[in-house]
Parts: sequence; C-alpha cells; structure tokens
Amino acid sequence: MIIDIFPTKIKIVKNFLTKSEINNVYCYIKKLKHTNHEAIVGNGKSTHSHFSNFLKGIKLEKKINDEVEKYCSSCDIETKKIDICWSNIQEKNSFLKMHHHGNVPVSGAVFIKTDEKSSKLCFQNPNPHSFVTTYTIENNSHLLCYKVNTGDLFMFPGWLQHGSNYELNKSEERVVLSFNCV
Repeated sequence: MIIDIFPTKIKIVKNFLTKSEINNVYCYIKKLKHTNHEAIVGNGKSTHSHFSNFLKGIKLEKKINDEVEKYCSSCDIETKKIDICWSNIQEKNSFLKMHHHGNVPVSGAVFIKTDEKSSKLCFQNPNPHSFVTTYTIENNSHLLCYKVNTGDLFMFPGWLQHGSNYELNKSEERVVLSFNCV
C-alpha cells in the first residue's frame, strides 16, 4: 500500500483574468505609489494595501474570493477571505527572493504582466530533509518551478517557500497582484 501523506496543494487557474480585467488591473497598479521591497533584489518595487482599498479599486474581490473558497474546500480548511493584497513590479535583471508569508493559511498571486522572458514562480519542497536525501519531488530537485503567464492565478499555503530561486527576470516589466487570506 502507498499512502500520500502531508501533501502540499497549490492551485493554478490558467487565464483567470480576461484581457479587459488585466488591462484594468495594470492601469490601476501603475497609478499606485510603490516603494522598494526587501524581497525583490534589483530594480523592483512594491505596494501594500488592505483589500478594501486595492481590490475594490479593481473590482475583483468577489472573483478572487470565489477561487479562494474553492481552494480552501479542496484543502479541507475553513474558508478564508482576502485580508491584504499588494502589487510587485519587477524590472529586468531583478529577482524575487525565496520567502514565505508566515502562518497565513492561503496566499496567492495573479500575474498581470509577463512575457516569455519573465522569471518563473518556484516552490521549495517543505520537507526539510529533501536536501540530504534521494527522495525528492521531481527530477531529483527540492524545487518545482512554473512558467507564469499573464492572467494566471496561483494559490498556495502562506508558509510555503516561494520566489524565483535567484533566476533573473529578463522581461522589461513583470507585474504581479499578490494576496494573503486569513
């Protein structure tokens, strides 16, 4: 018998946003005041804002929370709602450090502007022994990395390490709307 224990679920919703929604979010993000962010190395900036200010401005609160509810149900956790969201704008030759969001049940990222040169989104195996054993999750690696596309939504536990694994972003502009749920 094989039993899958301690799974870590991420959810990917391809083409989550329409072209019109992407354009509206992009225009809204570009108007916001951004500052340097310690998680971005190189040219990049971020803004943090409570969802009442941010998501209401882009009219996506219900659409995102509906997907969060589905994700919570699939993970058998109490339904959560977005508590805070922010945007990150990375420029060419920057990278997003591997990091986590602490004891947050659900975190997410909606990719607003990417291209074929954009850095991937990587998740680190939460098994602390993956570095020293031959049992690994895929291709003998402690990471799983995904190509990101404009309009895609990713959701995952906030405690899961994620970032670009030091891969430099080669696109002129990589824009992400990120959120935490409690």
